Amino acid sequence: MTAILRPMKAADIDAVCTLLHENMNPNFTARRWRALFTPTWCGEKHDMGIVAEDNGRIVGVHGHVCSYRVIDGHRERFRNFSSWYILKDYRRQGLGSAMVEMASADPEVTCTVFSLSPKQTAFFKTLGMSVLEEERLLWRRTGKEYDNLELVSDPAKIRQCCDQGDIRVFDDHHELPVIPVLVMTRCTQCLLFLSRAVKHGGVVYYDVLYRSNPTLFTDRIQDIAEALLPDDECVLAADRRFTNHDAGGEVEIIKSPRFFKSARVQPKDIDLAYSEISLLGLKLD
Repeated sequence: MTAILRPMKAADIDAVCTLLHENMNPNFTARRWRALFTPTWCGEKHDMGIVAEDNGRIVGVHGHVCSYRVIDGHRERFRNFSSWYILKDYRRQGLGSAMVEMASADPEVTCTVFSLSPKQTAFFKTLGMSVLEEERLLWRRTGKEYDNLELVSDPAKIRQCCDQGDIRVFDDHHELPVIPVLVMTRCTQCLLFLSRAVKHGGVVYYDVLYRSNPTLFTDRIQDIAEALLPDDECVLAADRRFTNHDAGGEVEIIKSPRFFKSARVQPKDIDLAYSEISLLGLKLD
């Protein structure tokens, strides 16, 4: 059995989603998988991924979630690797590594992997990908008093108070399973996207997917936790690179490291928005 690799097309979406539903994760309906390939923000270069095809039959897929982000005033293209699956009869033929090499070949594109299986970590390191993150930091409510800080959760007010850059990010994620919060002080503000999930030992994690103002986020992270968390059985969690200096917090090892490849963007500027995490409503490892 021999398959060829080619770019995924819109006409492939139904077959790819059926493949993923029936073989990769049947708990995700084909309709849920479809969200990976139909985001509204992709723009003129809608790169959905790579498929492996054998005589017209799709036998594998390497899904992409693409976006443009403004980093330090420059428009940068991102490619988040999502679904990666090959039927068993077509494995051990080099298709998987060829897909990754093909997907990460453009030096103008920043590639990211946020939900890799721990079994594939060593393999990914051989494919030119670098570790983006191995640790997250956790903050809990301590009863610390704070002032000059307000959390806004009303979508209409968030949109009213944000600048144009954050409005675009907010609108792109408005109907996705993320929690938007605007942190406001008298002088500045920070837009957060959070995901909420029950994890280890029943602890509720509020994971930070995006923060628009790293300085404010770092300086007021404990106060944000005090204002946000409903009780001390909850934690505010953020990848270590999301803070730009020692912000305290408990250190927790991420079960499966996140990876990236970029000649243009620094790790501190790579967040978890515009990815399979928000499109599928995934729980962060």
